[in-house]
Order: sequence, then structure tokens, then C-alpha cells
Amino acid sequence: MRPISTLVFLLALSGAPARAGEATPDRYQESYALEAAYNYDRALRQLAGIPAEGPDAYLLPLRRGWLLYLLGRYEESVTAYRRAIAADSAAIEAHLGLTLPLMALRRWGEAEQATRAVLAQAPGNYRAQSRLAYCLFSAGKHAPAAQVYAELVAAYPADVDMRTGLGWARLKLGDTAGARRAFADVLHLVPDHSSAQEGMAALR
Repeated sequence: MRPISTLVFLLALSGAPARAGEATPDRYQESYALEAAYNYDRALRQLAGIPAEGPDAYLLPLRRGWLLYLLGRYEESVTAYRRAIAADSAAIEAHLGLTLPLMALRRWGEAEQATRAVLAQAPGNYRAQSRLAYCLFSAGKHAPAAQVYAELVAAYPADVDMRTGLGWARLKLGDTAGARRAFADVLHLVPDHSSAQEGMAALR
């Protein structure tokens, strides 16, 4: 067999397709740049071809879950986040990410479970606790929702959204005095807060 010249060999290499996983950091970087430009579909396509192995067994589905959520492809987002959790069940961010498409799909029970999985590992996590309160309220569990909102207000007194949530939970429970106090506290800080204004109007 005739030997291949050095020039021909180099030309062959230059035209060879990239191996799977080659330049993976560049693909992630480009994906984030495309996301920043609100080009979510291209950001997702940029991840194609990255093998889900090693650290990417977790990172790839986590990233896909977020972009699928931004694209409104909620069922696919749920699947991707569950794959990330299967790869690393202790990762708080994956459980938090899972709550987003579940809430968008109004699957309140599953979203509640995801928030509680975070709180089991990180008690007092603000995002998990606030999403838990919202899920409970949306599922009609107003008493436990009011309790979680009250805990959040105690920890974050200036958080007007949590105060508003507390007001609505108390209103649903028939505690009009407590609801009025909560809404008044919000309007004292943010007079044009629309949800608190609506709450006050509902009390009339």
C-alpha cells in the first residue's frame, strides 16, 4: 500500500467531521450567547450532538430543560429535568427547574413534590418555599399556603409579593382583617401594586 503524503494526510484531517463531544465547552458557550439574544430555538439546537455522558449526563438535560421551558415546550422540559434528576438526585437546581414547567402545566401536586424535595435538602430555600406557597394556593390548599407565606414574610418583611400572597390566602380563608392588613402593608410600600389593589377591592 502506498504511503499517504504528509500534505494529503493534513488535508484529510482538516476536512474530517468533528467527533462527538468535540468542542463541547464552545457549544455551551454559544448556546448561552444565543439565549442572551432570545434565540432559544438555536440555543437548543446548539446542544445537538453533545453525548449525555460524564458530567454532561447531568448538565445537558438540565440545560435542555431550561431552554425547552423558555420555548413553551413544557412536557419535553419536564422530561429533560427528570433526566437531570436521575443523573444527580441531590442537585437542588434540577428540582427547582422541574417546578417551572410543572407549574406552567398547572400540575400543582407534582410541582409541590418538587419544591418539597428541595426543602428536604435545603430548608428555607427562598425559591422553593415561595413556589411551594404558590402551588398550595393554586391547588386550593389555602391554610397551608397562608402558613408558608407567613413564614416567608417573617423572613423577608419587605417582600411585597409574599405579603400579597399572604393577603390572598387569608382572604380565601375568610380572614378579612388579616387580608386587609397584608394588602395595606404592600400598598404602603408600593401604592400601585396591582394584585394588592385587586385584593383591597375584593374586600369592599
